[in-house]
Amino acid sequence: MEFGGSVILLGDIGGTHSRFAFAGSDGRPQRIKVIDNDQVADLETAIARYLEEMGVRPRAAVLAIAAPIGEEEEIALTNRAWRFRRSALIEHFGLSALRVVNDFEAIAWALPRLTEADARSLGRPVTPGDGVKLALGPGTGLGVAALALANGRRFVVPSEGGHASFGPQADDEFALFRRLVHEHGSVSAETILSGPGLVRLLRAVDPESPYDAPEAVVAAAVAGEASAGMAVRLFVRLLGRFAGGLALTFKALGGVYIAGGVASRFGPLLDERVFRAAFEAHPPYEKLLAGVATLLMSRTEPGLLGCCALAEQMEAAKA
Repeated sequence: MEFGGSVILLGDIGGTHSRFAFAGSDGRPQRIKVIDNDQVADLETAIARYLEEMGVRPRAAVLAIAAPIGEEEEIALTNRAWRFRRSALIEHFGLSALRVVNDFEAIAWALPRLTEADARSLGRPVTPGDGVKLALGPGTGLGVAALALANGRRFVVPSEGGHASFGPQADDEFALFRRLVHEHGSVSAETILSGPGLVRLLRAVDPESPYDAPEAVVAAAVAGEASAGMAVRLFVRLLGRFAGGLALTFKALGGVYIAGGVASRFGPLLDERVFRAAFEAHPPYEKLLAGVATLLMSRTEPGLLGCCALAEQMEAAKA
């Protein structure tokens, strides 16, 4: 909890949950707690609840937020009606320093720190090579960020790649996408490759389906319900295609890492052969993509691990 002589609060703030911890001297998050965002009014309340339970007053904080982050004073979450001002947060909690980054920027910073227990091969094992590493993942939204190396130093390229337009390719997808466009207007990758997106896919497959939560869709698919099973299989195929397209965009020879709560909950429904086939099916670059590792993160708090890396940078800058 004491890092460089000060207590640094870590926060990974998503649309559904907020995860908090303190930066440990070993470079790993300590005293992790997950808060359901529906149970608190705003970010300030969530932070205050965590600090009250821990009985600690931090002097600095690193927050990963599910929102586009620039230099603006006020920040609004993408998939939750929460807003906060940097200066107000600093004043409210008596912070001497505050760093705010996009949630997937934090996950990208975590990639070099992942152990074998934190991620496993998704599909045929491929050893990650040198070069750009890519993090993406479906949760409440769809996050994307890349970790690159230049002049001996790592840096992260945050993005809003999940909001890029996305369309059909296989014969059985065109009618489904027409329904999605009719229902939702323009279709981005996040429209379908997210928790809410899984429900939208199911409705496109079967407009009469009663399931209105991703957990219910997955449970129905596990139980053998046909339309739910079809929606999950489509999700896996489309996720593989999206990941392969991004691997080409960034030339991610260092590996593509899948995070986010949705894919990790699929269990045996995550057909790795279907995923890899869709990942590699980008002619004329099938051979290049066959050599790119794909991994599924088993660590449930990669954003907090990335915030630890940023906390180290914060402390090093003071030295």
